[in-house]
Amino acid sequence: MSKLFHVVASSARQTSRHDRATALKGTLLITLSAVLLSLILTSIAILVVGERDWLSALILATVLPLMLLPPPLYLVASRLMSLDRQNHQLQQLAREDHLTGLFNRPHLLSMLERELALSQRHNYTVSILLLEINDFTQLLDEYGRHTGEKALRLFADCIREKIRESDLFGRFDGAQFLLVLPHTNYDDAARMGEGLRALTAGIRLSNPQPGEAQPENVRISAKIGVASTENSGRNINPLLNEADYALYQNRNEGRDRSEVPKSNL
Repeated sequence: MSKLFHVVASSARQTSRHDRATALKGTLLITLSAVLLSLILTSIAILVVGERDWLSALILATVLPLMLLPPPLYLVASRLMSLDRQNHQLQQLAREDHLTGLFNRPHLLSMLERELALSQRHNYTVSILLLEINDFTQLLDEYGRHTGEKALRLFADCIREKIRESDLFGRFDGAQFLLVLPHTNYDDAARMGEGLRALTAGIRLSNPQPGEAQPENVRISAKIGVASTENSGRNINPLLNEADYALYQNRNEGRDRSEVPKSNL
């Protein structure tokens, strides 16, 4: 009995109001179904054996399911709802970046490998854009962590609104983001990179946290490296290396315009 109380108490702590409401609905549905089935079977038995006290039999067939089923059903259902919700949350944490809500690096790389395998099987081109916010470390030093986090979220949201549903977009590392473009050749990816580069240049930062400097007239700009399976093949490492090299060239040349340099590979 004490173990049962312990299980009930543990379940109550971990289940939410939504879990309990869903469990209650399921319990009522199953209980009513069990009562109906019990009444049908009892009625059949009364007709077969000719039971004279049929009213007592029907009452018993109704009361027993109502007394015995709801407590254990509700307990089990609420626990299952809670476990399902927690598993869903864990799956989200395993694939999402906590700050931007985008795919995180491990999940993004896994999706990229899958996309490259599909492109090999169905013979289509995949391109990627490696995007990096300019001078992000300096932004953190001058305006603080909260402003930096806001910059990352605004940058992510700005791009997410403009890409296709089939594209894969995630936070790659720090202030770097990776955009995977299936069925897109190098030239189209470069043009898209130029458009995103110009789009993100319009982001403004404001509303600092208490104690932080006011980021007046601070704009976000980005540098972009492009890579495609047309140049590097369908292996993930050469593809990422090509994009990183293009981004490295862009960063070192100090470019602050919409041009996206081609890799020498």
